[in-house]
Amino acid sequence: MKKIKKILALVCVALLIGMYIVTFIMALVDSSATMAMFKGCITMTIFVPVVIFCYICLHRYAMTRSGRRDYYSENPSGDNRPSEEADGQ
Repeated sequence: MKKIKKILALVCVALLIGMYIVTFIMALVDSSATMAMFKGCITMTIFVPVVIFCYICLHRYAMTRSGRRDYYSENPSGDNRPSEEADGQ
């Protein structure tokens, strides 16, 4: 899951930076579509992270529903106590 989160975060950052660059270039060129691009960037700045967050939450819900409760815990038993092997006993 950590790998998926990292990939989604990088995709989100790349999309947002790309939109900002295109909007900046359109503003320098003084295109008539600049204001629409700016409004789109503001909308996507909110929308893209929310959609990715919802995807991560739904993925977590689906994994716990399917019985893979240990998918998100470091300890497969589900408790946060250290195992006896980790204590050196």
